[in-house]
Amino acid sequence: MSLTNFSAIDFKQLPTPELIEPLSFEVIKAAILDDFKTRYPTFELDMPSDPIIKLIESFAYRELLLRQRVNEAAEKVLLAKASAPELDYLGARFGVTREQNEDNERYRARIQLALEGFSTAGPAGAYVFHTLKASEHVKDVHVDAPEFEHQALPAELKKHLPNSVFLLNTTKSAGLEKPQPGDVVITILSDEGNGTASTQVINEVKAHLNDDDIRPLTDIVNVKSANIAEFNIEAVLTLYFGPEEEAVRSQVEQACSDWLKTQYKLGHDISLSSLYAVLHGAGVQRVELISPTSDIVVGANEAPFCKSLKVTVGGRHV
Repeated sequence: MSLTNFSAIDFKQLPTPELIEPLSFEVIKAAILDDFKTRYPTFELDMPSDPIIKLIESFAYRELLLRQRVNEAAEKVLLAKASAPELDYLGARFGVTREQNEDNERYRARIQLALEGFSTAGPAGAYVFHTLKASEHVKDVHVDAPEFEHQALPAELKKHLPNSVFLLNTTKSAGLEKPQPGDVVITILSDEGNGTASTQVINEVKAHLNDDDIRPLTDIVNVKSANIAEFNIEAVLTLYFGPEEEAVRSQVEQACSDWLKTQYKLGHDISLSSLYAVLHGAGVQRVELISPTSDIVVGANEAPFCKSLKVTVGGRHV
């Protein structure tokens, strides 16, 4: 289970709460004008340049600013919308302090996991929370454990052993060479380099998770770095006539770079269909994807890392 999969509520998918009011200058102006006409039905307001109209527009604009200020204040108390310093106050309510140089999104994710942190590191969510707390360079976490099943002892062997002896067969190794009951495997993706966690980061996480107040007595904590699936992207664009060539190319390349950052997580595949969709920006008629030639499929303990991104223009559509 990774940080991405564990956080079941995706803030970006939530609808705008009713607390946040949609605003329109024209709607506010019309409401004030209707109120004025109700109070003074005989007053003539036929000319847009009438001083009363100008005053109403001024009042409407000031009310718009005031309502926008209320909206902004409301957003600052929502975990999904808050930013520093209000986000720090929300974190303080759950005993989660911002780490040095920690950005808002990582801090927001840790606050979301705060209730898991009230437990020792037994549940998967608690392991994720405590691992993120252990080092500021942990970008994503995957928690796993080996699985076993009882296997009958051969009759010839059984008669030579005590009745308490039984045989376990490993049905899932969780990436360990010699798994045993009680093993917990923590795979971490670093925010440094291509995502491979350094020895220092691994040791920091291991030391933190093995603290007596965090590690359950029966758990054996194994910490390792994520496997990194490196790839290159090379694409040639055919543009429609009209848009300036370099502006389109640069915009598409930036959009692709931003998208790759959102996919740089454990267990996130890079599908060709998604990549084509990102490269088909405004002004692009056709995309020839030279590399990769197939989906980049990664496991739960792996992350895709783009080593190079090259977008060029091959011509214009006739």
